[in-house]
Amino acid sequence: MKECCKTYLMEQFGDGGVVEEIYGEYVSSMETKTAECADAVASLDWEALDRAAHAMKGNALAVGDLDVSEAAVALRSAAKLQDVPRATEIVADLKKKSAAL
Repeated sequence: MKECCKTYLMEQFGDGGVVEEIYGEYVSSMETKTAECADAVASLDWEALDRAAHAMKGNALAVGDLDVSEAAVALRSAAKLQDVPRATEIVADLKKKSAAL
């Protein structure tokens, strides 16, 4: 578990079991949303990319993962600009971040 997330969630809930459960859901959602983002970039579906990145941002903020939330904000910007190279780069970075969770 990322230390920033553990600290944030323990401050919010104070129960290790609850923290583990919430973090587990976060990890699962990151895997799903990262795959959705990759698919959206591949198909140039900018609306789907924006929706997935928006959900990812919210999920990351809910567990205190500012690093991922910042990447999701950048991905939303790339979607709005329809910037394929930038979106591709950010999705690759998010895959690495997701794998490290």
